Amino acid sequence: MPKLDLDDTIAAIATPNGEGGIAVIRVSGSGAFEAVEPFFVSQDHEKLSDAPANTIRWGKFVDPAQLLVDQVLVSCFRVPRSYTGQDVIEISCHGGFAITRKILGVLLSKGVRHAEPGEFTRRAFLNGKLDLTQAEAVLDLIHAKSDRSLDIAIRQLSGSLSRTLKELKDALMRLLAHMEAYLDFPEENLEVNVQSGMQDQFTNVQEKICSLIAGFERNQLIREGLLVTLVGKPNVGKSSLFNALLERDRALVSDLPHTTRDPLEEALEIRGFYVRLRDTAGLISEPEHPLDKMGMDRALGTLRESHVVLYVVDGSVPFEEADRHVFQLIPEDKKVIALVNKSDLSSRIETKEFEAFLGDKFPIRLNAKTREGFGELEERIAGCLEQGTSEAGEQITRLRHKKALEAALEALRRAQQSFQMKMSLEFVTPDLRAALEAMKELTGEIYSEDLLDVIFAEFCIGK
Repeated sequence: MPKLDLDDTIAAIATPNGEGGIAVIRVSGSGAFEAVEPFFVSQDHEKLSDAPANTIRWGKFVDPAQLLVDQVLVSCFRVPRSYTGQDVIEISCHGGFAITRKILGVLLSKGVRHAEPGEFTRRAFLNGKLDLTQAEAVLDLIHAKSDRSLDIAIRQLSGSLSRTLKELKDALMRLLAHMEAYLDFPEENLEVNVQSGMQDQFTNVQEKICSLIAGFERNQLIREGLLVTLVGKPNVGKSSLFNALLERDRALVSDLPHTTRDPLEEALEIRGFYVRLRDTAGLISEPEHPLDKMGMDRALGTLRESHVVLYVVDGSVPFEEADRHVFQLIPEDKKVIALVNKSDLSSRIETKEFEAFLGDKFPIRLNAKTREGFGELEERIAGCLEQGTSEAGEQITRLRHKKALEAALEALRRAQQSFQMKMSLEFVTPDLRAALEAMKELTGEIYSEDLLDVIFAEFCIGK
């Protein structure tokens, strides 16, 4: 990304492209009011530059020839009480390609610069309106696909994670201050109770960091979606279950074997969690047709990627070697939910034999027509993510957060080891400073332009 002038005036369409009831063009910078004023005629004909902060005015937006473009509402925000911390104007007009492009084009023709992706939020961060974790939460909020991912993003945006990280930084700073105080007065020996107190501080901070790191994978799945895959031999009803879970006909259903060849994926929400559900080709030991072999290879690839596997057998026929073969193809590290399908037909599966084969994976009986057992299935799927859910808002969802915390933890462990070995404090304090710097990089107190480029490049233009 080219180096940006963060003091000039920028503008962009802040709402999605397309037709709609309303659209918003956002303008930010020291010249925001001067840029919009020549093209805005208020109902009372007062100057826009005289508008008080946090007010909305109705009027007309005109082009340089003073021809009407649209009737608009203009929201006025002044330094520092705005999203970016600069003067901001938001022009609300009727939604549509022509209107929004016309208004934006008029502003750009008069020297206003088109905003880069995420530049408004980048300015908010640089002007102290948000820290870096809150800025990332803005993106998570926009991309949230379920109630649970929305909850995490809202808590992070409100500062719950920031407050937790601040507590950890403060604890590290106190520990470092104590160490440096004893360095300044080397003739004072550390008393036993002081040493014990410092050991407790080392341990407490490490435990809190470990707790945050431990929740990373689950929280990332909540944000990005749990991949759940249906597997089984041909004609056990995987596609029927796929359609029933989606509550619409997405997969082709037929009595003929090998109807499904390519994996099908659709998204749905289960108990507030975002789930990516996949249907796959039936698995057999020796495929006869090359297309069957290709379908199976893709199904096996999907199995390796999956977080949860729905192992489906047909309850209307006996449990057989072909079912055992499919189960043996499931990687051992996968969570498996066993399903006995077609419960509306006469059961011919030996329940005790099947349950003994599964071990502790107690099966669920399902009927795609009546939705029997679907409530229990949804509870089991949600349970894969609900375990360990924190209500305190102390949750990280990004790899950057995890790596920064791991760097802080590693430095802190080195410092504690040196301290326990009664080495000179001059060998302890550098690692404490390294841990502190890692925490500051996490919140953005220490940052590089390259890091900001990477983070804000993910944002849409206008945010």
